[in-house]
Amino acid sequence: MVDLRPQVVRHQGSLPGAVVVEPDDLEAAFAPTSARRIPAIVDLDTEIAVVSIRAQAQRIAARIAALGYTNVSYVEGGYQALCSAVA
Repeated sequence: MVDLRPQVVRHQGSLPGAVVVEPDDLEAAFAPTSARRIPAIVDLDTEIAVVSIRAQAQRIAARIAALGYTNVSYVEGGYQALCSAVA
């Protein structure tokens, strides 16, 4: 799980176990040839679940998929939906 909410929005709470990436750092964190790529990503089939601001999650997931990843999804409803599902 990747938390791509901007820092100003993450005051709502954290997602245990999620990798935090600032939206402006998306390409550096996911580009297959980037020296700053997320270490947990072992190949283009790695499962990636995007949590972001509700209005941006689908677009961010599409941007990651455009980098070649084949197993990208997003959490419908964002952080609030995750919290409601766990409660």
